Amino acid sequence: MIYTKGLRAGLVFASCLALSACFGNSSGGAGGGGGTGGGGAGGGTLPASAAEFDTKFDQLSANTSGLAPTSTALTGTATFTGATKVSLFEAANPANTGEAIGALAVEANFDSNTISGTATNFQGTVNGQSVALTGTLDTATALAPSTLSEQSNPIVLPPGIPAIPGAPTSVTTNAFAINMGGELSDPDGVIGTVNLGLGGAFLGPIGGSEATAAVGPATVVVTNVPGSTGLINIGGAGEFYLERN
Repeated sequence: MIYTKGLRAGLVFASCLALSACFGNSSGGAGGGGGTGGGGAGGGTLPASAAEFDTKFDQLSANTSGLAPTSTALTGTATFTGATKVSLFEAANPANTGEAIGALAVEANFDSNTISGTATNFQGTVNGQSVALTGTLDTATALAPSTLSEQSNPIVLPPGIPAIPGAPTSVTTNAFAINMGGELSDPDGVIGTVNLGLGGAFLGPIGGSEATAAVGPATVVVTNVPGSTGLINIGGAGEFYLERN
């Protein structure tokens, strides 16, 4: 979508980014001070810039972070906040590029294996111009359900190596897929239907049984863009991170 009237093109692009981080004040710009995203988990603080997002993402995903995929079954509930960053392209004109950051709020129930959340306050830059979108993406209106599941795998020892008495015999990871959907708007109105997908596994202190964070890939598609044809008008991919409140 070409950046024409108002933020229309940017909005569509932002819509894709919205999954990643495009929601925001319709009069705001990208790269400004952090905003506050809404959500069932209490909202989250929007990174002030793409560089700040990258720093936090790298910190949580690095081997030196002291975090690793949780290795035992988790119990209870937990709320997480974080952000997503997505690079976008328009199906009709792949040369159009953009990037957006948005705030995430997620709630996980490890007893019932359910997970829900929202994404909002999306802001970014499309073809060098700042864009911001209003609206909320929610798991309740997603195209597909969100899932949280325990995956147990046995610990296999090399031949001839005896098991250590009392040592764990299996490792349990807690993986999830979060799907969010909704409409995003710019000052001219609704820009399209945005669908955001997040996937990963919860992380915690090495050897521990508490989920304190998560990182993983993010994908987004924007459909039903006014004045556009085709099934998918905008697409994009990026990353996300979550931290326990």
